[in-house]
Amino acid sequence: MIKYLFIVCSVLIFVSVSHAGWFFQTSPVSSDLYSVNFNHGNDNIVWACGEDGVILYSSNGGVNWILQNSGTTNDLFAIVFMEISGGPVYACGENGIILRTSDNGFNWTIVPSPSGKTLRDISDFNFLTVGESGVILKSTNEGLNWFAVSSPTIKNLYAVSGTFGYYAVGEDGIILKGISQGMSWDISPSGVTNNLYGVPLFGSTNITVGQNGLILRSTNFGGSWYSQNSLTQKTIRSVEFSVNNTSRIYCVGDSGLILKTTNEGVDWGFQHSGTDKDLNSVFFYLNDNIGYAVGDNGTILKTTDGGGLITSAEAHPGLENIPSGYTLRQNYPNPFNPNTQIRYLLSENGLVRLKIYDVLGDEVAVLVNEKQNKGNYSYQLSTVNYQLSSGIYFYRLEVDGMLSEAKRMVLLK
Repeated sequence: MIKYLFIVCSVLIFVSVSHAGWFFQTSPVSSDLYSVNFNHGNDNIVWACGEDGVILYSSNGGVNWILQNSGTTNDLFAIVFMEISGGPVYACGENGIILRTSDNGFNWTIVPSPSGKTLRDISDFNFLTVGESGVILKSTNEGLNWFAVSSPTIKNLYAVSGTFGYYAVGEDGIILKGISQGMSWDISPSGVTNNLYGVPLFGSTNITVGQNGLILRSTNFGGSWYSQNSLTQKTIRSVEFSVNNTSRIYCVGDSGLILKTTNEGVDWGFQHSGTDKDLNSVFFYLNDNIGYAVGDNGTILKTTDGGGLITSAEAHPGLENIPSGYTLRQNYPNPFNPNTQIRYLLSENGLVRLKIYDVLGDEVAVLVNEKQNKGNYSYQLSTVNYQLSSGIYFYRLEVDGMLSEAKRMVLLK
């Protein structure tokens, strides 16, 4: 809440202005910002980082932002407050650079890095960083020295979580699960090929987000993953929740996208961001209502009420761009029993076939086989009508002989 003081005819009048939803903060740069984080005990002390070594700092909740001297022109992709005694702040980025400050960023020092690979994310806990070509680095002395950890992939890694559940995610749907506090890593099959860009600070929620509106969840510690209906095809680049209420999850992404759920992702809705710029990072911590998001062209957003109203897809008629050809949506619910809904969009008339395949690639059911006019369609799949046992299946849309991407669904009985 901001209070303005007016003097009118020698009478003092206080007018209180409360912000609702997400509101803009004045940024001193027009560079793309890739990450935002704040002191875990004081959400008024905030950092953001981005292109060309930009680091921004605010000590008053974003009312004023100061451009700090990072000492580098390398792009910085992640900045975090480390929750240890003394609370140092770390940033990482292009060409393997790792930066450290112990005085709120008034002095940044370069920490020797064992890799020249671009680093994309750094965990707020347990000193892990990941990046290009599957590189994983770790420190056991509070970030003063770093060493490479053996990685089971050469795919680019874009995000890491280093407490409760240890996860790293990245290119082509790769998900890694860490053991022994991230000293070793195994592949956790995701069942998708979408790039994955975000995991929350704590891995205990077992959630990751990525291309084409993909949101994946796991209820068995990464043993298997299932998708949730995000209501969007826009790329989601960051996901976070409040430590006080893990049922409230926030996502941000391309074209100003902000999503929120209050029931652990069973239902998602949109929040009004007021921008069409890509949003690259969102962060909440102890307070359910206070959060920040940053994005392209120096965009900085803040909320003090949990982002305000949550609306449905119907309230955002311009949010989804109608693609050329056709679009196959993720089924919902997923996992399911006994019913699930499969939605698809046709922008032209055509001969449509919607089929189900088992994990061996064998066709097990034909749901649709007919000519259809352009428009939105929904097919209600019921296991009452098809002899399907519990397990993983794939469904695929074919229009005039052209095949769409196969999507994964899980039947639980």
